[in-house]
Amino acid sequence: MAGRANKVSLIEAQRNYQEFGACYVRPPADDEPLDPAWRPIDLARDSFEDRAAEDRAPWPADHSVPCWWLPAFWRRNHSAS
Repeated sequence: MAGRANKVSLIEAQRNYQEFGACYVRPPADDEPLDPAWRPIDLARDSFEDRAAEDRAPWPADHSVPCWWLPAFWRRNHSAS
């Protein structure tokens, strides 16, 4: 979500990176490999709910499932109303 702690949303930041690249960042360390399955958020296939909605899904106990690029993404089968 834009306008919160960050000035731009994660989706906008990913688009900016694709268009302009990164600046003012350190290169990744050898023990920080990029997941080979990683991809930018695609709103056509990745479901994100409205944080303000009262009926939003509860946060999952398994902290590995909020990764939208993995098949186990916790929101994959949730249809927002």
